[in-house]
Amino acid sequence: MPVGSTCRTRGGKVAPKYHTPRFMLVPHLRAELEVKTPADRGPGRAWERGLAIDTSVPEAVTKPTRVGYARCSTAQQGLQSQLDALEEAGCNPVFSEKISTRVKVRPEFVKAMEFARTIKKTVPHQRVIFTVHEMKRLGRGAAELLTIAEDLRHYDIQLELLTGPLQGVYDPSGHGAALFAFFAGMAESEREYIRE
Repeated sequence: MPVGSTCRTRGGKVAPKYHTPRFMLVPHLRAELEVKTPADRGPGRAWERGLAIDTSVPEAVTKPTRVGYARCSTAQQGLQSQLDALEEAGCNPVFSEKISTRVKVRPEFVKAMEFARTIKKTVPHQRVIFTVHEMKRLGRGAAELLTIAEDLRHYDIQLELLTGPLQGVYDPSGHGAALFAFFAGMAESEREYIRE
């Protein structure tokens, strides 16, 4: 099959390698996959170009992909309550770890963010929500929160806080931009405090 054909992308990937990851990353695509066929087409009939088919998916049908992240600081603390809340919110998958925020690299957090970014890169129109139980599970330092917020903004990934005074879903490019600006203000205040 030549590059650019219906079964091979311009980059040379064959259909299974190109489309299958989309269905793996966004499970509802598998469940709602439907190929519309006009009534005047069928086996044994010569193909003729017909009217264009509306293949758009209604916005109400497209469910957001929620990527959950749970964290506690010590081995003695339990994660179950966070995991239950994330499952109830419809998160799939959920990444979890027992690690202090003082540790610079949190492996499961890195995986969760990479998963969310991969979905957004693979299926740009898909709404992706990064969900945590509360803000302190995301990060403690204002500078760290700002870095995470900028990453979410860059990839147009929404942030959801399940509990706390800032509970809700925040869109970095919409009404939630105020929260991301708040992170930036916190980071600047923290830098001023350190300088003093």
